[in-house]
Amino acid sequence: MKRRSQHAVAALTATLLLLGILLVINLISTQIFTRVDLSEGKIYTLSKASRDLVRGLDDKVTAKAFFTPNLDPPYNGVETYLRDLLNDYKAYSGGKFTFEFVDPASDSAMEREAQNFHIQAGQINVVRKDKLEVKKVYMGLVLIYEDKHETLPIIQNISGLEYDVSSTIKRLTAAQRTRVGFMQGFGAADFFQGLGTVKKILERNYDLAPVRLTQNQLVPPDIDVLIVAGVNQELDEWHKYAIDQFIMRGGKVAFLINKVDANLQQQQARVASLGLDPWMSQYGVKIDDNLILDRRSGMVNVQEPRGYMIMNYALPYPFFVQVLNFNKEHPLVKDLEDLVIYFGSTVDTSLAAARGLTLTPLFTSSENSRLMNAPFEIQPNPRVDYAGYLEGPYVLGAAVNGVFKSYFEGRDIPRGDTTAAPHSGTILTESPETRLVVVGDAHLLGEEYIRNSPSNAAFVMNMVDWLAMDEQLMQIRTREVTNRPVAETSQGVKTTVKYANILGPAALVVILGVVRWQVRRRRKNTEIAL
Repeated sequence: MKRRSQHAVAALTATLLLLGILLVINLISTQIFTRVDLSEGKIYTLSKASRDLVRGLDDKVTAKAFFTPNLDPPYNGVETYLRDLLNDYKAYSGGKFTFEFVDPASDSAMEREAQNFHIQAGQINVVRKDKLEVKKVYMGLVLIYEDKHETLPIIQNISGLEYDVSSTIKRLTAAQRTRVGFMQGFGAADFFQGLGTVKKILERNYDLAPVRLTQNQLVPPDIDVLIVAGVNQELDEWHKYAIDQFIMRGGKVAFLINKVDANLQQQQARVASLGLDPWMSQYGVKIDDNLILDRRSGMVNVQEPRGYMIMNYALPYPFFVQVLNFNKEHPLVKDLEDLVIYFGSTVDTSLAAARGLTLTPLFTSSENSRLMNAPFEIQPNPRVDYAGYLEGPYVLGAAVNGVFKSYFEGRDIPRGDTTAAPHSGTILTESPETRLVVVGDAHLLGEEYIRNSPSNAAFVMNMVDWLAMDEQLMQIRTREVTNRPVAETSQGVKTTVKYANILGPAALVVILGVVRWQVRRRRKNTEIAL
């Protein structure tokens, strides 16, 4: 009896001691901000870029979440994640970031305030007592800085939410927005018709403008980044001069060039006569007159008449290169998972060093790739022979940094429009430290292609961020872009996996049955022996 009492006292003491330890830990934890995030990419932890952003705030930013409380799954997870996210911003801001959650339905004044911020009630389907009901809910957020505000009118999932909040804070607090120009003319991508998706994803963070270099005009002085994409006619000397002088004043340029004019519908392709090689070589890079083919490729839809019917089916198309090889040391691409290059050409990387420039390959084809020179045969082939696809990898995109020399040093200033007054001024012959991006494909900006390859949009945004020297947003965005195509495997591995899936479950049942039979047999023998 005495021993039992001692055990009871010891158990009670241990329990009280454990509760005391837990209480102390809980009190300490309220004073120390920490969290263990085991998710891939740490998507539930505020990124360093976002932490640096709110630490650097010079004035207060207020977030007001207009949210209906006690939402049904899965929307309750959105509210929880948003609350935790805003708590993180507050914790790292040094008092410069505050937030509150309000229920507009509880107060008509709050409801009017939500509407003034363009936050409207939405509808969600919920199941109550085995009945499907439609519920009116608010799920919006407004961020306020000084006399400015921006709204996220409805937040239905957590994907990309940190990027949305951080990019909004950055826009609100920026003294001046970077201006990105798209060169027009000579077949370049039409700013008003062919770039809808690109404009939509870029205009949230940048001011965009078409750039027409007519009437002997240079690139406007308010342009910080220039996109030269999709040129399919020979560029005249004036346009080359205007772009050259833009680089010489420290401007950043992205060259996205189709060196081969390919038409899949007509199944024809030819080398485009653009006259760019001597000019671009001055900047340490040029794009080759070839097409890249890769075993790791996208698909193309093919129609085939069969009797009175037209059959549609998809074929692997080696000219649609699925890029998986990225330079993990370069911030522009280090966190990308994939990219699709359409009728791409290789980038010559041998010229930069001789000009004192630093060229960094950004992404390459796979080892199972090859080149095709003119004449080009681009028709889809259901029986592709991959035996020769062993030449890769090839560089398909590159970044160039350094101090550039003018192509027009020692030359006369060209005159583009003979009806306009000639340009007067001095040729700038050397740039400050600046940067370029060169890709042997302009299709990736096109409306049709960028919709089919969402990861291409991430590359375009990263490219502009890097050229604009704004790498904070890039770090936040790319850690949430995850699209991992299945790795290429041999036929032997595929066959092994196939039969393992078919025979494995049956074999497992047999093994468990044998084990159980042996256990019962031994138990029975033991009982007989006793």
